[in-house]
Amino acid sequence: MFVQLNAVIIDSDDTNRQELAHFLTGFGVNLVGQYATPEPLAALLGRADAPQLVIVNLDPNSQENLKKVGHLPRQFPNISFFAMSQVIDANLLMDAMHLGVKEFIPLPISEDKFAAAIERVAQTYGMGKKARVIHVIPTMGGCGSTTVACNVAASLAQESKTALIDLDLMRGGVAGSFDCRPRYTIADIMASAEKVDKQLLDNALAIHRSSNLAILARPELPEDTQRVNQPGLHRLLNILGRMFDNVVIDSMMSIDPIYTTAIQASDLNVIVMQLNVPSAKNAERFVGAMRRMGIEANKIRIVVNRFVKKGWDIEPSEVERALGLKISWMVPNDFKNAIAAINFGEPVVLRAPKSEMSVSLKGLAQALNSKTLAQAA
Repeated sequence: MFVQLNAVIIDSDDTNRQELAHFLTGFGVNLVGQYATPEPLAALLGRADAPQLVIVNLDPNSQENLKKVGHLPRQFPNISFFAMSQVIDANLLMDAMHLGVKEFIPLPISEDKFAAAIERVAQTYGMGKKARVIHVIPTMGGCGSTTVACNVAASLAQESKTALIDLDLMRGGVAGSFDCRPRYTIADIMASAEKVDKQLLDNALAIHRSSNLAILARPELPEDTQRVNQPGLHRLLNILGRMFDNVVIDSMMSIDPIYTTAIQASDLNVIVMQLNVPSAKNAERFVGAMRRMGIEANKIRIVVNRFVKKGWDIEPSEVERALGLKISWMVPNDFKNAIAAINFGEPVVLRAPKSEMSVSLKGLAQALNSKTLAQAA
């Protein structure tokens, strides 16, 4: 069972084919063929493993090329056809639609509109994106962002299909937090991400039995972190987004291309901080960077971890003024239960479910999974 759309490209221009192939694979589409002419199509589309999507560039002779492929949409009604052309002509458009072409894509491509068209096709075949992507980012080492990510993911997994990705590639502790030793890691997926099927992902994702959470661990060898790249991560997130209800990413504070991809792909970027000056300053710097990337405020959440009612270094109201954002949630300090859970290799929401910390983390998970996040009392 493939979890990607399979597609074929017909374009007489080699450079165009390569550019379109790069865009499609980045979007999570698996290319099964790239041809200069439409002649190989009939045999390919008649196979049991035929692609679901055919993209044809009609240029340079748009009407003539449309006639060459015009019989195929009716012959293969279960396959979606896209036609592309620089010629924006009402007659050409009507002819294409009359022949059964699903989408007409004007050239040059508008990436957003093209991506939306691909998403509509994916939904037709039951592969539409459904996951809510929650990206958890620490403001400094030791602030507890991995604890937040793991417990939020474990809480979500009890009610919906959830995956947890360890994107702290060098120091990540997600697998240890669940006492699991995966055979494969995110680095292994990078090498195979152009064609990812359910069997490969089932092997790569370690399942935590107590919570049913699917875990994709960081690379075991430090040198394997170099195999993780931006196109591969983009592709992976698109694929997981079609398989799961929730994808939680335990990440790092960085604007390197890999992490920029995660920021932009996420529905919510959760900044985990403590109420001290260094953490607040880092939060302010990073929120500013995200705003300059074009990330809207409704996609940023501020979560204070290890909150104590007395004894913080900086007032919550000062943090909110500096960031221009409300603090969305405060997780109470409970070092005893937190460290015991880490040492035991089981999230605190499972190990000590009635503790104040667990109740708060479960509430945070529910709030992050809803359209609005109420501010903690």
